[in-house]
Amino acid sequence: MKLHFENIVSFIAVVEEGSFSSAARKLGKSQSTVSTAVQNLESDLGFNLFNRQHSKVWLTEKGKRLFQLSLPVVSKYRDLITIAEQMNISDQIVYRVGIDPLVFNKNVKKALLSFSEAFPNVDLLVVTKPSFILGNYIQEGKIDLALGNPYHKTNNDFNIEELFHVNCWWVAHEDLMSLQSDLSSWRILLMDGFEELLNLSNIASYNLWRIDDLEIIIDLCKAQKGIAFLPGFLVEESVENSKLKVVTDHPDFFGKRVIASLFWQIHSDFNLFNQWIKKELQTNTNYKQTFIADLAQ
Repeated sequence: MKLHFENIVSFIAVVEEGSFSSAARKLGKSQSTVSTAVQNLESDLGFNLFNRQHSKVWLTEKGKRLFQLSLPVVSKYRDLITIAEQMNISDQIVYRVGIDPLVFNKNVKKALLSFSEAFPNVDLLVVTKPSFILGNYIQEGKIDLALGNPYHKTNNDFNIEELFHVNCWWVAHEDLMSLQSDLSSWRILLMDGFEELLNLSNIASYNLWRIDDLEIIIDLCKAQKGIAFLPGFLVEESVENSKLKVVTDHPDFFGKRVIASLFWQIHSDFNLFNQWIKKELQTNTNYKQTFIADLAQ
């Protein structure tokens, strides 16, 4: 049995797009060409891939099985095309990405690792700074793309693609919460730039420490040196065996939800690498938000 790869590509496109006409548009071919390709594939296989009734088509059981087997192969082929296109642009490219620590979760890290595999010929520069600094870097042409909170206080306009939510919480060591009845003596441990998200007038009476490293903030919090404002993914990673608790029912310390988004310079193209990053983050991100109120109990 000999199967022609272009026929398999057409078959996968029909399944993914839901119709022959949509698949044809995606592939840049005529509908009759895609239909013929699928029919030729069925002829080569000796069985039908689709049930056809009037204008509706749906997969047969064998068609479902072939789709599952073929998709990884076609995905690798698409990766090859992407890399070949990138290699055609230049022999060596530097792609510059800025990431706000507030949204730098494990899915973002995974996307960066995958980027190195998908684009081995690209030098990747990653800058971790608060969103307001990343916004300035975009305007100054220092980075190509930022991932963070694009709705920070700024007079600049950006192209924005919203991706996922990040819940932020005030966290303290349980012993600190139980022993200190005078809450005004609490020290505030705040990542530089996070004050953009807060009403500082609510915490003006507290001793404020600004620190540019979240790991140091967590260590200080574990050592009962203060109360920290942290993104939820770090809270979840840090509370086990550390006796850290989410602060609730306090008038000065409220949680905050941030929309993590890609943002880039207005009137600029959404290039190949930006598109890849967006797709990878959408694939890896679990859009279901985790609420950790039970940690405060």
